[in-house]
Amino acid sequence: MSSGNITFLDLAESVLQNSKDPLTPEEIWNRAEQNSITKQLKKYGKTPIATLGSRLYVDTRDNANTRFEKIGVRPARFFLKALTDNLTPQQRENAIQSPVIKSQETKYRERDLHPFLVYFAHAQFGAYCKTIYHEKSKKGVSFNQWLHPDLVGIALTTQDWKREVVEFSKQAGYALAKLYSFELKIGLDFSNLREAFFQGVSNSSWANEGYLAVAEISENAEFQSELRRLSESFGIGVIRLDVKDPDNSEIMYSARERTELDWETINKIAEQNPDFQEFLQAARNAVMVNKPNPADFDPVENDSDKLVATLKGKS
Repeated sequence: MSSGNITFLDLAESVLQNSKDPLTPEEIWNRAEQNSITKQLKKYGKTPIATLGSRLYVDTRDNANTRFEKIGVRPARFFLKALTDNLTPQQRENAIQSPVIKSQETKYRERDLHPFLVYFAHAQFGAYCKTIYHEKSKKGVSFNQWLHPDLVGIALTTQDWKREVVEFSKQAGYALAKLYSFELKIGLDFSNLREAFFQGVSNSSWANEGYLAVAEISENAEFQSELRRLSESFGIGVIRLDVKDPDNSEIMYSARERTELDWETINKIAEQNPDFQEFLQAARNAVMVNKPNPADFDPVENDSDKLVATLKGKS
């Protein structure tokens, strides 16, 4: 490969030749920068990681002679086909698992953030949430990863009303509850924005409101502009979770409320996942007595300091 004359795929191949593990597009780009390989590119724009990711996705999807293998999702990682036989089962499993953030203070996985989102949803929406484990869904259904979100929630709209008013509202057809859908990510930047966002769109079509909740969001001005555009265009809200100060978490962009639930999709999710079935039963019970039973949902940790301590304990 001559200087100034390599492609994004050449760059990825060069990095992966010296990697023992599959890497995300962002990890590939960062290593290429560290080894000055990026200087050999013909040219690249303002979002090279997104471009690299797009080239790898398209190549592994459409090119029968691709040099690469795509491993896992959320995020996808890539490895050289010629070297995949060298991967141990554990290395392949690690690549499929949720990403780990490593810093001087903490290292954690996506599901370690569930209690933070449960805390925020309860404080912000008055909602009780339940984790939906994807691995419990029926096997062999390729679209499961795009079918249901990470957490679902319910907030009663009549909980403080007099019993007589509640009963009358039922007869009048008033919506007694609001259902929420939450897709959770550790980090969000140009490298995974579109996949994460449209996964949120797909997974939340059934609910009254759908949100993408993220702990680390790029502050790049161009990225923020695109995130806002996507949120406004498709009605998916964005929540920033502050893992150092949970009370400082915020709704960056509000979701567009849907007044009608998508019952066909709700039925489809229920057919595929037992956790979602349990959530629907808990939601039904809550509506019937006009009061949620906390034991039917993920526990709400009311002490934000204890939440922070759970992550510090993973250092």
